Amino acid sequence: MNAEEFFKQKKALKKANRRGQAVEEAGMGLTSLMDIVSIIVIYLLKSYASDPVLITPIADQKIPMSRVDSPIQEGTPVYLSDRAIIVLEKKVQVLEAGKTPADVSGQLIGPLYDVLAEEADKAKQMAENRKTTWDARLILVGDERLPFETLVKVMFTAGKAEFTEYAFCVIRQG
Repeated sequence: MNAEEFFKQKKALKKANRRGQAVEEAGMGLTSLMDIVSIIVIYLLKSYASDPVLITPIADQKIPMSRVDSPIQEGTPVYLSDRAIIVLEKKVQVLEAGKTPADVSGQLIGPLYDVLAEEADKAKQMAENRKTTWDARLILVGDERLPFETLVKVMFTAGKAEFTEYAFCVIRQG
């Protein structure tokens, strides 16, 4: 028997021995999995507990700057740009260069009133279910180029829909 035949025979013998053995599976221990899950849960709790309200500006919106340093409180956000009024990610009223169109008569913006009144009813129901009082707060996320008359109309409409507190979203300066 030469060296090559011996090598082949030894290789075949090792192969036969391996076939009879159970296949080892690489696995992760239960302790490691519990550590990973607990780290993820703690991270999520800390990130959600930091801010009760998450405000993300809409496209082409320039939020005003301010030196005020107070945390934003929970409420219903209303986004105001020079092109539209958006509530709950729905375009409620189209604006023309930041102004309400001519078909809006007086101070009341009809489509905005309908959405805010419905949202107020939902918020009251939720507060009643939680046995808390409804704070009737509206968060106005406005564009700094928005005309004052449009802001007045939005606040008037929100007041008619039973919102009594207004918080203006600004970016802290400095």
